Amino acid sequence: MSTYGIYIALLALQGLGLVSAQDSHSTEKVWGVFAFTVHGDSKPSVISSSRALTDYGAKELAAAASNFRSRYISKSGISETGIQNISPIILDSNDVNVLSTADQNVVGSAQAFMQGLYPPLGTMNVSSSQKVNGSFMQAPLNGYQYPRIVTLGEADPQSIMVDGQAKCNMYHAAESEYRNSNEVKEIARDTDIFYQMIWGLGMSSIYDESFATYTNAVPISEYLDYELVHNDTFMQSMNHAQILRARSLADQYLWNTNSQQSSSSGMIRAVSPIAGQTLASSILQAFDLNIKAGGNQQKMTLLFGGDEPAMALSSLVGLANDRQPNFFSRLVRGGSFVFELYSFEDSTDLYPSYPATDNLYVRFFLHNGTDDATAFEPFSLFGHSPSQTSISYSEFCSELETFAVSSVQEWCTQCNAQSVFCLGVLDQSHSAPKHKKGMAPAVAGVIGAVVTLAVVGLTAAIVYFCVSRKDRSQKGSVGGFKGPGKLASDTDVSFRNPIWGGSKAEDVESSNGLNAGAFVQGQERHGSWEMGQGKKEVENVQAGGTTRSPLGEEEDDWRIHSGLQPVKIRESV
Repeated sequence: MSTYGIYIALLALQGLGLVSAQDSHSTEKVWGVFAFTVHGDSKPSVISSSRALTDYGAKELAAAASNFRSRYISKSGISETGIQNISPIILDSNDVNVLSTADQNVVGSAQAFMQGLYPPLGTMNVSSSQKVNGSFMQAPLNGYQYPRIVTLGEADPQSIMVDGQAKCNMYHAAESEYRNSNEVKEIARDTDIFYQMIWGLGMSSIYDESFATYTNAVPISEYLDYELVHNDTFMQSMNHAQILRARSLADQYLWNTNSQQSSSSGMIRAVSPIAGQTLASSILQAFDLNIKAGGNQQKMTLLFGGDEPAMALSSLVGLANDRQPNFFSRLVRGGSFVFELYSFEDSTDLYPSYPATDNLYVRFFLHNGTDDATAFEPFSLFGHSPSQTSISYSEFCSELETFAVSSVQEWCTQCNAQSVFCLGVLDQSHSAPKHKKGMAPAVAGVIGAVVTLAVVGLTAAIVYFCVSRKDRSQKGSVGGFKGPGKLASDTDVSFRNPIWGGSKAEDVESSNGLNAGAFVQGQERHGSWEMGQGKKEVENVQAGGTTRSPLGEEEDDWRIHSGLQPVKIRESV
């Protein structure tokens, strides 16, 4: 049999294996769900700096979550779509992990979503708790259930999981490169008349005329969509065709600044889909934890953020293509990307044990709406045919690992990021041997100042000691240090053996951060300080160079680790 024939046979066997797993005696069991949801309707930044979630947006998210509840929670253990062993009524934070950016409209979206996923207990006639005296107590707001929502600020290394592009310097450099490209200049020329028209129709009181251009397509579209919902007179001046075109241009801008395809235009823009790469890491981590815990953790992992991660991921996993053009656009407000981890089990087994890894599969659903009519629509991944919406877990991991960011360190390096947490992880990864490791400028400055003061103090002590000995040996004499002139009894001060050891004059080099004018290291001094010769000597040293310690580059380490203590300056009289 030829190699080609063997390959075809293996494919056939693989297909038969998949069919046998789905025969009449097996049923699907969902073990874990990962969903990324974009925030709901929010006030535009031009109206509110906090971008607060609107009441309409909160209602949208709660309605979207009701669909999730119907599919995954209320039918737990009953239908093929219900998550195994998840709490059906009372929220268990060990079952559901919720992560969000720190933006108010995103956090609010997560809170509203959880209200729909696990409604107040009073609406289901469930009492919360019983007191010792037999009476029942119910939480405020009709038994509202309090979810644990982890908000990830910019100083948290986990923030890259939900907002991988936000603090990525290279991402913003890539966006700037795109904004200044000939492609954008051409698009701006073609759309200039359109933007000037809609500015005059409905934005002149909000934006300057110069703002109405393609490079601001995203905030312009967000403003128009907000007005469409909240301003009942807005459609008197605008029409749906204009709003749809503004949306299309905003989608085009976000795709070109976040997709994998945009990386072909230059090395800098290779980092454009970084938000999708970090989101892929989040998916891998959630499913891996679910498997390691035997389905007892990460039953639902819910992430909430902006448009960029979903747009970037759709390009990386092959969702956006000619057959699926809707993935070139943003999700609707409150829309979700959903990944299911499931297996095929014996239909007669009501309580199946957690399956082996080779019996786990993954499929993708688009939930692009918030009302009851919105379906969980399956789509194929990684270029598979539209009919193959399910792939093995091992293949899914292998595909994602080709582009997923594997660590915070990798993200920091790839993004050339200056985040607080990057300073720590990069220092650890690039640490050199101790004797070669550099010193932080601030620390070096403090040590240099202390050493300088110590040397000055030590010099003064030596001079004082020598002068004192001279005075004791010349009792009865006058003049010298006690008078303005040199007398016969005054002897010149001579340093033959400086503290750092002797060295020749031709070996004089620059000092290691010490003040050479205050103390000359390793050089003989001759002449009388009180006659001014010493001053000239110092001036000559300053003009011609300073000296270097024989300890060389190890001097700073010696000063720090030596048990010798420098002379301390007295601050009392």
